[in-house]
Amino acid sequence: MRKKYLLPVISVIVVLLAAFVIHRLTDTDQFGPPYSSNSTAADGASLLFDTLHYMGYPVRRSRSPLDLRTNTNHVYIIIQPRNPWVNSDMAEEMLEWVRQGGRLIFLQNGSNIMDSQVGTSGGSFGSLTIHEVGSGILVTGQAIDIANLAMINDHATGAAIERILNTWNADRIMFAEYYHGDREDGNMFSRLPLVVRLVFIQLILLSIAAVWYFSKRFGNAIPYYEETERGENEHLHAVVRLLIKRRK
Repeated sequence: MRKKYLLPVISVIVVLLAAFVIHRLTDTDQFGPPYSSNSTAADGASLLFDTLHYMGYPVRRSRSPLDLRTNTNHVYIIIQPRNPWVNSDMAEEMLEWVRQGGRLIFLQNGSNIMDSQVGTSGGSFGSLTIHEVGSGILVTGQAIDIANLAMINDHATGAAIERILNTWNADRIMFAEYYHGDREDGNMFSRLPLVVRLVFIQLILLSIAAVWYFSKRFGNAIPYYEETERGENEHLHAVVRLLIKRRK
């Protein structure tokens, strides 16, 4: 294969490989972890986040944990935490924040750890349970009810959450992406969407291939000539030989 055709072939291979990876990811809807507000997959929670945003609610994504230093004027929504799991100590610290006036919506499939911490007492609001804890409010429920596919089929739980948020008048409504592995200490590149990162890597590979292919056009190699090292009295010997020739 001629070298002039090598770069186009490499470019096509890189583009096809990136297209295949992106297609596989989009085909399986793996844009984010399950129940993440960034995920448009069937088990993602982007539909709830986007709907609240379009309705004018001050929704944001939080990349820091919910602890006693968290602003109690903000509402926190934690959906099926997995990375890290919320253990009893973490749950108790969250409840202490609620007692100080915080408002928390904690959705977890199966046995909800928050229900086990505060007991089963509380008022029902659709599929949700509302607990008054100290000066704050805790709302618990099943995460599956607000997954994207579930919301398309039955939006009752999503509508109930919207009505609750409407009465709270929060400064900000924080979807806690920290519990889906999205950390505040991550770099800017890691926070970009996966498709953007793949395109960026693809461009880097194409740039490397272009530099390698066109490097021969940067100029011909300059030949290196090694000079013969001269002796320190070589000029004297030359002068002597010239004088001898003249005398002859």
